[in-house]
Order: sequence, then structure tokens, then C-alpha cells
Amino acid sequence: MIPIMSMKAFNMIFIVDDDPIHQQISQIMLERLGVAKKIMKFCDAEEVLTYLKAHLTEASAMPDIILLDLNMPVMDGWDFLNEYANLYQKIPHSVRIYVLTSSIDEKDKERVSQYHFVNGYLTKPLAQSVMMKLLEEAQ
Repeated sequence: MIPIMSMKAFNMIFIVDDDPIHQQISQIMLERLGVAKKIMKFCDAEEVLTYLKAHLTEASAMPDIILLDLNMPVMDGWDFLNEYANLYQKIPHSVRIYVLTSSIDEKDKERVSQYHFVNGYLTKPLAQSVMMKLLEEAQ
């Protein structure tokens, strides 16, 4: 699909969510917008950390954007953010992280704001207009 407007396509976007329905909704939206050459889906955050650590020296293998759910089994979004805090400076290029969650709890929003490398807090379901705004900001 040709990217909307003159927006360049990102190399890769990660969707990290244990709910396959939300994964699919996000993937379909991104594919329709044509903004990513590759979309990878992960069911838990531990898989993402393993991937990032294994590809630290490969800039082209790093995602441009991570859409991160907070509440997942195995390793949740909070654990990911804590681990990522020790890792992100080793990644060869800036990765934009957006928390994408069903939580509307102000305490969660406040807690996420403590992670200076997180670019935004979004609530599910992700609207196309919100995604377009985020993608434009990331260009």
C-alpha cells in the first residue's frame, strides 16, 4: 500500500499486546495507512526485550515505534519499561514508545510519565486519527 500523503513509511512497528483482537485491529489500521514496511506482533513484553537484545548492533532490525500494552501475563508493560530503561541508550536509533492500554486510571498515566523515553499514553481502541497524528509527529 502507498503511504498516505507524503509520509515516509517506517521500517518497522512493533505491536505488543496479549489480546489478539487488539493486535489485529492495530495491524489492520497500520496496514491500511501504509506507514510501515514491516509490522511485528508480540504477545508479551519479554519477547520484545529478547528481540531487542539480540539485535542491538543492527539498526535496521530495530523498530521505529513500539505500541505497548500495560497489562499482560508473563512480563507486563511495566516490567518492560523498567528493563527498557537500562537498554534504550544502547539501541542504535531512537525508538518511539507509546503505551496503548485499556486503563483510564490517572495513576497509570502519572506512572507512565515517569519514563522519559515514553512518547505517549493512548487508550484502546486506537483511533485512526490518533494514529495519524502520532505518525506525523514521528516523521
